[in-house]
Amino acid sequence: MPLPLKDRFTTPNRRPRWRWWVGTLVILAFWFVGGTILSLVVLPWTGVDLEGFFVEGDMFTSFPSWGFLLFALVSFIPLLLGVLVSYRLILGVKLRRLFASGVPFRMWRVGWGALVWIAIMAGPAIVAVVLSPEQFQTNFDWQAFLPYAVIALLLLPIQTTAEEVFFRGWLIQGLSQRYSNIWLLSLASGLLFALPHLANPEAAGALLPAMVGYGMVGFALAWVTVRDRSLEIAIGAHAANNLFAALVVGYEGGALPAEAPLVSSGEVDWAIDNLLSILLIPLFIVLSRWGYTKRQAPKALNASQ
Repeated sequence: MPLPLKDRFTTPNRRPRWRWWVGTLVILAFWFVGGTILSLVVLPWTGVDLEGFFVEGDMFTSFPSWGFLLFALVSFIPLLLGVLVSYRLILGVKLRRLFASGVPFRMWRVGWGALVWIAIMAGPAIVAVVLSPEQFQTNFDWQAFLPYAVIALLLLPIQTTAEEVFFRGWLIQGLSQRYSNIWLLSLASGLLFALPHLANPEAAGALLPAMVGYGMVGFALAWVTVRDRSLEIAIGAHAANNLFAALVVGYEGGALPAEAPLVSSGEVDWAIDNLLSILLIPLFIVLSRWGYTKRQAPKALNASQ
């Protein structure tokens, strides 16, 4: 039996379908057009070799690592703004509803999501470092790492939050106007989340395994969002995942420059990664339940939204 609208992760009242479609187009315009413009605006301050960037077309090696990170991540600021503008002005719904529907949004659960994700998903990486240290480069460069770390700490949480409010916020709430099945919503979100990530360098030549891998991550983050009717856990887990990859254990040839203290020198083994995800994602879903609101929010809270 479908859940009533008030018990779903969506707007308090149904919004006309055209508003969702127009809002989606506005968001994509903010992301692709606004993001490109903003990246080009900051380009002169990234330490880029302009001749290599424009003439030779060698985007990745034209930048210092911190500069490429800045160039890439500022493009997500318009995505975040686009979702907020569309939700508030086109849908006409208060922004707190985007982050939590009929339940309180608590920062401690954002931290809990980050902690659970690191404990579960980063565990295999730490085990690999201990058991096979020869697979990791340790030629750590503090001078390159410090500015890179500053940019990562400032902008990666913005990037991951922007993706969450779009893929787990806007898109799931739009689909939840019509559907309430957690499996359907999580599968749809996982698929949509995987598609843009197929452009990452590590997905080259392995599109199907990469789609499965990114899809499972999107599925997990969507599941906890629909279950909790809140983005708390997803925001924390996604930020923790990207910060860990940038600042602790990274890998060569990925979307992020490899400036972490430990860097895997081999290609991504999608078969092993996907097998681990199949085993560990259910554990993440179970452990992240702690503290989620089981009962319906008080009527006074619903009325205020």
